[in-house]
Amino acid sequence: MLSNLKQTSIGFNFISPISLLTIKGLGWQTITSHDYIWNGKYRKDEHCLIQYTISGEGELELNNIIYKLKEGDAFIVEVPSSHCYRLPKKSDKWELLYIQFSNEALPFWNQLTALVGPVFSIKKDSAIEKLMWNIYDMSVRNEFQDAYQCSKYAYELIMNLVSYFHKEQKQKVLPSSIELCKDFINTHYNLQIGLDDMAKAAQISKFHLTRKFEKELGITPNNYLIKIRLENSVKLLTSQSNLTLENIAKSVGFSCSNYYGKVFKKKFGVSPDEFRRNSSSYEINRILYEK
Repeated sequence: MLSNLKQTSIGFNFISPISLLTIKGLGWQTITSHDYIWNGKYRKDEHCLIQYTISGEGELELNNIIYKLKEGDAFIVEVPSSHCYRLPKKSDKWELLYIQFSNEALPFWNQLTALVGPVFSIKKDSAIEKLMWNIYDMSVRNEFQDAYQCSKYAYELIMNLVSYFHKEQKQKVLPSSIELCKDFINTHYNLQIGLDDMAKAAQISKFHLTRKFEKELGITPNNYLIKIRLENSVKLLTSQSNLTLENIAKSVGFSCSNYYGKVFKKKFGVSPDEFRRNSSSYEINRILYEK
């Protein structure tokens, strides 16, 4: 792939009557000057950026943490925001491929950050890397003819990223204390349990449980409990039409249907009643969750 391409950068300006997630720009560069510094605080343009290290070494500073970026590492940031990336003094080269997306990508950036953090590795010759190069190749060859085709490839890359790291997170071996807590929640979600009970099951303090749980899973124990309760309530909504909302709420651990309804709508954008009505048209309902 690389032997057939040249290093350049391409920007896109699409005129569309609807808001689309699109690629705004992309480029392949080899940086050798230590004047290469991008401070996200002072940038006027707005986009979501993924930058992938092909060779050499770069550096990202984000939230007072410095990440060393070596071959295969990628980072994601929102522009503008409080970050800075540069060629560090001890590195003489940073070869990189970057793709800028419209701000419609931001919810997915937040999802990725919750899953794996702002920096992660992309395997060489993986489907994700090949797709990035294919998008670059198509851009150089001027093969994007309209905003919809561009949006299609933008979504494909982002969805592949989220799906891959979601699967990797599910297969991740967790510390025993976190596994104990997850097992406890999955088994006792229908009871009136709280953080004290979870910490006791995990055999660590509430403080350490909360910190470790969020670090490993990108979610607090209490929010994980709510997630499990909601997911189980969805199964009942779509399979048990005879149950009232009060019955469902209490059977999955919520104190009352009013609170259950508020939490449900905040998560899914519709009330439990609306969700049930929307599902009643089908004989079989498949429930797919984002994480």
